Amino acid sequence: MNLQPRPCTQCGEKVAEYGRRRCFSCLHPSLPPPVCKTCGSDDHYAGGYCRRCHPRVVSADSCSDCFAWGIWRRRGLCAACNSFRNRGHQPGRCQTCGRTVPLKKGVCRLCHCQARAIPRTWQRPDLTTAATTGQQLFLADQIRRVHLAARRPRSRTSPATVRHHPRALCWTVPRWRQDRLFEAARDMSRVTVPDVAPLDPAFTDYVAAQADNHADAQGWSPGLRERVQQSLYLLTAVHGPHETIKASTVATLPRQQSRRAVLRVTEVLATLELLNDDRPDPLDQWIHRRLSRVHPEIGEEALVWINIVRHGGPRRRPRSPATVRNQLTSAIPFLLACSERYCTLRQVTHGDLTEWLAQCPAPHNEAVALRSMFKTLKSQRLLFTNPARGVSLGARPGTVPKPLSPEAIQFMAEAAATDPALKLLIALIGIHALYPHQARALPVSAIDFVRGRLAHGDIDHPLETFTRQAAADYIELRRERWPNTRNPHLFISSQTAYSRAAVTIGWMQVVLHGLPVTAQRLREDRILEEAAVTGADPQHLCVMFNITPETGLRYIRFFQPNPADSDDASPSHLETS
Repeated sequence: MNLQPRPCTQCGEKVAEYGRRRCFSCLHPSLPPPVCKTCGSDDHYAGGYCRRCHPRVVSADSCSDCFAWGIWRRRGLCAACNSFRNRGHQPGRCQTCGRTVPLKKGVCRLCHCQARAIPRTWQRPDLTTAATTGQQLFLADQIRRVHLAARRPRSRTSPATVRHHPRALCWTVPRWRQDRLFEAARDMSRVTVPDVAPLDPAFTDYVAAQADNHADAQGWSPGLRERVQQSLYLLTAVHGPHETIKASTVATLPRQQSRRAVLRVTEVLATLELLNDDRPDPLDQWIHRRLSRVHPEIGEEALVWINIVRHGGPRRRPRSPATVRNQLTSAIPFLLACSERYCTLRQVTHGDLTEWLAQCPAPHNEAVALRSMFKTLKSQRLLFTNPARGVSLGARPGTVPKPLSPEAIQFMAEAAATDPALKLLIALIGIHALYPHQARALPVSAIDFVRGRLAHGDIDHPLETFTRQAAADYIELRRERWPNTRNPHLFISSQTAYSRAAVTIGWMQVVLHGLPVTAQRLREDRILEEAAVTGADPQHLCVMFNITPETGLRYIRFFQPNPADSDDASPSHLETS
């Protein structure tokens, strides 16, 4: 195999044509040389291509996209870049290196490789790494996963006829655990098929048996069960029974087909109390991101307050993560304003607080957060005085619910016609007026088709035709998509189908994405419709929807507005819609 190009014997500058000793310009001086179909070069070799771009010429050169050196016959591209182009990535200017090459998410493949070369545990690769560290070139087509053993073909027999080998169902947890003198990080991303002898076969069999029991209880699919068992075998083969397994080590497992295998492996280890969860807390990361623009000393003082709100203190109970997020979100604008004038919260005066709160349209939430912050810092002896003492909270911001427009209702009806989950969600919230958290926590047993009732806890409503059909369509879709799920909740997703957890508010936001309404507005429209039919009786609304008298009067305010209120909507609009 001759990898060196043969130069022209006459001019010695260009490459000789295929089967000739001279180049095209020397053979045909009176004709202009043809241009290469790929790169536009006039160094013609054969078939309208130059030697570098010819699809059947083996050449040793650097890849034109990633600069990797190798031997190929793919028109000047390595196998990875050739596949990268064939996937439909369009050329453009790279946001990191500035070259005009095919891009994925605005970044070329060379910058993607540089970002993956610098691992970040439990974080996505930083695509801007090459702008600060430079590019590390490499040999082409050398990135391969290490296969320690050949993959055994799957058996064609049904799962019911497969005979499982007996495993140790009983294993004694060691009474003492020996700490390691030198802790070395384990990287298992290069291994796909385990072919190592376990340190303790009894421990490995025990974990495998418990994983099988967990899979049966959660209704895992055979493919997911196999991936989890392979991952657990690999982990228990290199970890002895005397040590726990770090979550960062589980994160280095190869993600085969889906990320669910890593999540389920972590779930099994946590159930067996074998997991050392060293993952960073998402709430901690969110707090530090919000405080990153604040003055460092002010940020440290605010962090003391946040830690006490979050974890509690003497005579103070810890608050929920939602409360922590809401209070910090309300206090961040004031902290940013203080960072422009002061370097510590000890310099803040009572006048600064009242002046800043006067600029807020509805300062109730901000006043609550600031009073809590300064009171906590004063109790921790970080402040000499409490500047928020005597600050009025003001009235809690309130709104008058408004009905949905006919256009919005028509848009929702068209969207629900092709989405069974959205159709059932609209029926539960828009007809039965369930709270969003009640709809997410509703079990499948709450839909009683025999008695024609929707019954769960304090909820006991008759099933009308629309809700019955919507529930039947969604349950049929649920059975087809996840036939083995053991999740008792009515609404499930690909993340919760193999567990017992309910869907989150994020799932509901995805289902309602693109609609002109939210779940809360959909429920308010149902209550306003009931109020219009019953003559705006607040007592009837309280009994019907289990709401407080203050909330009932809030809905009645739409039908009996104050003269000072300036609402665009009117009761007549609701009655005619």
